[in-house]
Amino acid sequence: MNGLERIRRFSLVTWIFGSIVVAVIAFIVFPQVAVNPRTGEIEVGGDAYNDGPRPWEVADPQEYTVVDGELHGTRAGGFLRLPAGSPLIQLTGGSDVEQADWVDVYQQLGTQTDTEAGDWDYPGYLGALYPDAEVLVLASTDADGLLWFGQSEADWTVKVTEPEVTPMDTTSASGTGNAVLMYEGDALSGRFQHTGTGVFLVGAVTVGDWERLVNEVDEVDERVSWDPTDRVVFQVEADTGDGSWTITLDTPAGTASEPSATPTGDPPTHATPEPTP
Repeated sequence: MNGLERIRRFSLVTWIFGSIVVAVIAFIVFPQVAVNPRTGEIEVGGDAYNDGPRPWEVADPQEYTVVDGELHGTRAGGFLRLPAGSPLIQLTGGSDVEQADWVDVYQQLGTQTDTEAGDWDYPGYLGALYPDAEVLVLASTDADGLLWFGQSEADWTVKVTEPEVTPMDTTSASGTGNAVLMYEGDALSGRFQHTGTGVFLVGAVTVGDWERLVNEVDEVDERVSWDPTDRVVFQVEADTGDGSWTITLDTPAGTASEPSATPTGDPPTHATPEPTP
């Protein structure tokens, strides 16, 4: 074996051994490392995911109001009252939200602020606000509620508007670009298709909840489902390319089609054959 071959083998063994050591170190260290979503700072240790109290856990939380289509929030967080039957609203992060880094949004059913009370409902997560980010809020039809805004690094401002909503009068919708679709019915699953180029993102917004259904690019053909509800808003984002999309909802199980018409009147009579002699 010449010297060059020995060097090659030694280098290969050293590389394999080094890779194993790095993998072991990563396995031990990485689970204890987290990135603060607001500050971007790397935090290490058991408290890496403990990012302060939730806004409803703060004593005497501040109540916000909407003035001239804008909501001005503080770094301490607070809440906005959401009356029953309110129209669908859209929160859009302004440029100063960048200074706040990140503002989490939650929706609570009921207006109880005492977390120890028996009628207090834990708020559901709706998303986060940053510059130009949009969070949709679907109010309950029969119960007042609260919108909670999490702590941040600075005061901030968001725009509060009513988006253009397209009702899904049938179980199918198609289009291009962004859209907000409202479906009221029993379907709990469907097929989501996108042809062409660009991102295709679809979120399902319900009362007190938000769920990402589709997060793909270019050619997409997926079947997804969501939790039982009588109303769901599909938030479609598809404005980065030339693609078009189609959403086709499934017919719920147990929904029967129209029965075939049943003949009425006397049954037809058939001639009795004559016996063969």
